Amino acid sequence: MQPGGVPEADIVKIAASIDDIPTIEETDAMLEELRQLPRTADTVKLIDDLLELRSLLGATC
Repeated sequence: MQPGGVPEADIVKIAASIDDIPTIEETDAMLEELRQLPRTADTVKLIDDLLELRSLLGATC
């Protein structure tokens, strides 16, 4: 995230730039942004879903 940036805006930019299934690096970038957000139920669910996706991506490498 850029200094003074809004994490929600950064995660949207990353997600919008992905055309297909995200790479592990793209998934890691989204996770990093999500970790900076308040721990709401929605944020925790997104983190859990991305961690699951990341584990599946890692299994296919």
